[in-house]
Amino acid sequence: MSKESETDLDKLAKECMKHVKCDAARISKLCGKMYLIIGFNRNTKDDKGVWINQDNQRMDFDYLQTSVIANGYTKKELIESAKKYQRLCDSTKQN
Repeated sequence: MSKESETDLDKLAKECMKHVKCDAARISKLCGKMYLIIGFNRNTKDDKGVWINQDNQRMDFDYLQTSVIANGYTKKELIESAKKYQRLCDSTKQN
């Protein structure tokens, strides 16, 4: 793939989501290499610790926890990297 448009990268991110379990995905491209960034919907009430505002009141909010999990120079490389990530996740799950 050369000179991908945002639309092409959005389509590729959606294609990667077919192989990786996540709530959101996007692709960032730097120096010709694509990086797949996935996200999971979270809420601070489920996290350790507490967010406190200036009035000393607890605050809870939704956010997207993101991680870079795959990379590649081509569409094929990126998808294969994403599949490998998911295989590793599936093999390390605790039952």
